[in-house]
Amino acid sequence: MKKPIILFVVLGILILAITAGCGNSSGSTGKAAEDKKTLRVMIWGSTESANEYLKYFYEQFPDFAAKCDVEYSVGGSGDDTCAEKMRLALVAGESIADINQLNYTQIAEFVRAGALMELDDLLAPVRNDMLTGFRLLSEYEGKAYAVPASIKAKLWFYRKDIFDQAGVNPADVKNLDDFIAAGKKVQAIDPKYRIWTLATSQPMYQYMMALSGTDAKFADDSGKFQLTTNPNFRKVLEAYRKLKLSGVVADVPEWTPDWEKAFADEVLVSYPNATWLSLSQFLPKYAGPSQQGKWHAAQWPSFIDEVGGSEAGGDIYVVPKYSSEPELAKEYMKLRFLNVDGYFLQQKVGVATPPAMRSWADDPRANVPDPYIGGNYTAETVKSIETFKIFPWDPAAQLELDIIGPYFDGAINGAISIDAALRDAQSDLENQIGNPWDR
Repeated sequence: MKKPIILFVVLGILILAITAGCGNSSGSTGKAAEDKKTLRVMIWGSTESANEYLKYFYEQFPDFAAKCDVEYSVGGSGDDTCAEKMRLALVAGESIADINQLNYTQIAEFVRAGALMELDDLLAPVRNDMLTGFRLLSEYEGKAYAVPASIKAKLWFYRKDIFDQAGVNPADVKNLDDFIAAGKKVQAIDPKYRIWTLATSQPMYQYMMALSGTDAKFADDSGKFQLTTNPNFRKVLEAYRKLKLSGVVADVPEWTPDWEKAFADEVLVSYPNATWLSLSQFLPKYAGPSQQGKWHAAQWPSFIDEVGGSEAGGDIYVVPKYSSEPELAKEYMKLRFLNVDGYFLQQKVGVATPPAMRSWADDPRANVPDPYIGGNYTAETVKSIETFKIFPWDPAAQLELDIIGPYFDGAINGAISIDAALRDAQSDLENQIGNPWDR
């Protein structure tokens, strides 16, 4: 009778040991889950594409996924709202994100305010390998503060089938007069065709894309505004006024249903803009599937003797001083944007990915044909990135753009003389801003 009792005791001890072991295992998993960190990234627009990208990112980098969840939040519809939330957080002493998305137009403001962490340790190993545009986007006054999220290099999009029929080769269109002449040839096929739009009111970036390729800047190093003294401001208004009167451009405001319809109805058959126009939510959506492959890309003509340039530089990721996970932020940005595999994963969510590094130029993923734009889109993009320039923004950039815009629009639409537009815009800048470098 003693043997069964001993057996039951042994079995009981084994069950207790197993149960205890399971308890310890569960406790270990719980602790691992508690130790997993969250990286907060604030962007503008929508998190849909970003979250889709994360699925591929986690698969590509399982070690990072095991220790960190990336959490995206929307700071607003555009870069201005993201920047405003960042300003408010800095004033309140709050930590709202570990990485913030900005436009390069805002970098001077936040660097001068001491609000951004330097990223030289992250970018120094690859700086000499970066294509010109990507390198410029990462720097301010010679130091690295940002990782480029996307680049807004200048590109001229055009309907190749219509241009071929009109006998227009964009490579031969070198200046403003050539551009107008090309528009006239295209209109000889169909009078409805237009090769750009200059509306009654338009985004300032249309002016800045030309000005960025010159030596123009709103204020000199002492804070003196230069609209009336730097000849390039007059040149851009004269050029755009001439374009407006030529009849080859439409009077359709951007970012309106009429603008989208003008692409769909084949009114707009050419468009000098930036690389972002080729993204799936823009030209492919507006022009529609029937125009797929008919759009090609070329280099901008030189409207005011400019060389290169960009549309506001591009959007960037920065690590604000209030980031609670700065090292994790840098690791994530390194894997996503500075690692060849992480970078080209963006193709899976429809993001155009010209090589950021020269050493990536021969990677097959760097030469994947664009799903909508025909021809060698990547090669044209790389050309533009290598002549890339950024307008020298100062800390009052957004306010300056808001002040200047209505005067420039008035001048090219004939509501005010060019002299008066430049004089009055400069007066408002002086009265409302003072010295922009002191802000």
